[in-house]
Amino acid sequence: MRKLYAFNFFLFFTFFTTLPSQAQQYYLNLSQQTIQLPARTIYVEQVLDGRANKSSIGLVYRKLDNRPTAVLFRNGLETELTTFLQKQLPARPTDRPVVLCLRQLRVSEVLNGFTEEASADLAADVYAHLPDGYHFMQSIAARRTKSAMETTRFHDNHLAALLQECLGQVQDASWQRAAATPAQPLELLRSTMSTTTSDPAAALPAILRKAPRAGIYYTFEQFLANLPDSTSLVQLDTIPSKLGGQMSRILWAGVQQIRPFVYNNYIKKHIPLDAWAYSDGWQLYVQHQKKYFPLVRQRNFFTFVGEAPLDLEYARARSEAQVRAGAMGVATVRAPDHTGEPTGYEVDMRTGQLAPYPSPLQSRPAHPDTCYIYIYRRADAITAPATVFMGTKQVSYIGPNEYMEIRWPYYGRILRLEVRLPGADFCQLLIPDAAQPSYLEVSADAPSNHRPAWRWVPAAQGEIDLDELDKLRESAGK
Repeated sequence: MRKLYAFNFFLFFTFFTTLPSQAQQYYLNLSQQTIQLPARTIYVEQVLDGRANKSSIGLVYRKLDNRPTAVLFRNGLETELTTFLQKQLPARPTDRPVVLCLRQLRVSEVLNGFTEEASADLAADVYAHLPDGYHFMQSIAARRTKSAMETTRFHDNHLAALLQECLGQVQDASWQRAAATPAQPLELLRSTMSTTTSDPAAALPAILRKAPRAGIYYTFEQFLANLPDSTSLVQLDTIPSKLGGQMSRILWAGVQQIRPFVYNNYIKKHIPLDAWAYSDGWQLYVQHQKKYFPLVRQRNFFTFVGEAPLDLEYARARSEAQVRAGAMGVATVRAPDHTGEPTGYEVDMRTGQLAPYPSPLQSRPAHPDTCYIYIYRRADAITAPATVFMGTKQVSYIGPNEYMEIRWPYYGRILRLEVRLPGADFCQLLIPDAAQPSYLEVSADAPSNHRPAWRWVPAAQGEIDLDELDKLRESAGK
């Protein structure tokens, strides 16, 4: 079938929760799939579902009207995957048993005019089954995508390929190192977040442990390792916003749309469209739908506010209205157009998938959800105070070598934050971190260095900077 509209399936997650119980469902079927691991030394004793959200695996589009359809297993994820892997990789006398605990499994379709792209992401923890219990061995992850006129038929094959690729990553795993990790009972594996060291921070990827390096991250793996291509000079430029509905233009008003330029041999050109992200050494930006948005760090992952894709319901209503109006009539559409409206996304730090945040199918966290944002400013070229706004409300002023605290008691809700400095105003939409304070540094000097007037500072560095400002204030008061 032909797909008539461009759409990202994640937007429809919000509609999935309101679908009636009798809504159509699409069941993954691995009965015709095979996997090959000639050099394997393991067999999968059991597959566990350790995902935070177990309601659905994703959405696909079915029938001529492209209605979103929930993706499920007919007999349950654990049962079907365990049966499939045991049939494909039966236990042999020399094989050693492992348990596969899935942390992520997503199936999606993106509609692009007359074609569509199918993608699947899988991430899991592997546990070695030893006499005293289950020992964490390693994490595995993989991603598959494919474009065609109709792609729903690819999902079964994608899932089998992901399982084969991920299990192939276990071939060189160290059983001796696994035995040194704490033993755990089987019933606790679903809720256990594993690490190979006693210090969880040591297991974090480099991008979460170090300041971002300037350059282009062509792949998610380069991003995790904080190893961008730094051979070309990357600079920023602003672009006019091209948004869909009227409400989206209102919600994005005043927010700069930024794109990077790459200079090679003094020739100015756009950053390659296949880049995953980039950094100017001051701020990280991620590419989403061929645009770039600033990343804001949560505790151990990143979020950003991007644009909602084409509103499929509005496009359908407009098409139907045009048919009613005829070739010479004016189509009147009463349905709202949500295209381009600010939407929260998160970066899955296992697979690089960009998913809605917070997940509409996931319960709120148990920890307090009041967010604390500290905005601070060092001495710069302008002595006039900066004016700070939350939404359209003015909340404070910040002079040189001063800072302020903002409280945001709305978990997962987008905050509009604006700081006005003479010649260096900025406005940003963000999702504050409820797990730890966020630190935002503003500077009137930054634009002259081809950088934005702000940057998000890691929590540890932000605390140090505020301590220094406290000391300066104390010394000035003496």
